[in-house]
Amino acid sequence: MKKAFLIAIILLLLFSGAFAVYRYRQKIYLPEKRISEAREKQEKLFEQVRPDVDNIPAVKPISPDTEAATAENVTAPATSPVKAVKSVCSDAVGWLYVPDTGLDYPIAQGDDNSFYLSHGLDGEFDPFGLTVLDYRCEGDFSGYNSIIYAHNYENMAMFAPVGLFRDSSYMDSHRQGCIITDRGREDIEFFAYLTVPSDSPVYNTVFITDKERRDYAELLLHTAAYHSDITAEELSQKRLVLLSTCTFEYDKARGVLAGYFLSD
Repeated sequence: MKKAFLIAIILLLLFSGAFAVYRYRQKIYLPEKRISEAREKQEKLFEQVRPDVDNIPAVKPISPDTEAATAENVTAPATSPVKAVKSVCSDAVGWLYVPDTGLDYPIAQGDDNSFYLSHGLDGEFDPFGLTVLDYRCEGDFSGYNSIIYAHNYENMAMFAPVGLFRDSSYMDSHRQGCIITDRGREDIEFFAYLTVPSDSPVYNTVFITDKERRDYAELLLHTAAYHSDITAEELSQKRLVLLSTCTFEYDKARGVLAGYFLSD
């Protein structure tokens, strides 16, 4: 009787151990393996198509207030600096680069803001996703406000470095970045960091009048945790760029790094 009971206990332990191994493999090991493989695949692809940022000259883009653009405004390089990126992803609109931060990614713009948050440059599943230009914004960054989203992952992946800009001293040492487009390198000056809810009016993309742009600029400066010495009037005459990601100060909190194109 005792022997049968002991055998039953041993079998139960073996079954429990086997089931635990199975659960671990199915729920943790395999998902993490698929995520790791997807990320590695995308990173290799990024390296293959990454533009030579350091050797792309800055250009003067079209101003949103310019009704008749000059030849200087619209002349693009003979070969687009992001041609390789677009050859892989037809929805690619540029490449974001902020030196010494890890922010170095292609930007896509889809029919909504969801698809490329769970798909890679090749359109395949990738939980890390891409950096995504809001579908409501102008794809050539010529509008008053261009909002770019990406996930916040551990190990400073994707837009996690945006959170580092909470510290104004970090902003001081990482003041500039750029977006590479068909026209060349468009340099950005960062001026503010904000923590806002996901439904904040900061995410507005439609501006018709000068007053609407000034009011929006005042909203940014008023909401910012800190900002540089710039006025709402000055900001209303520039094209803005917002980098947005999830943060964890409260439910649905978003961290926003705000900048403007230097060429305006």
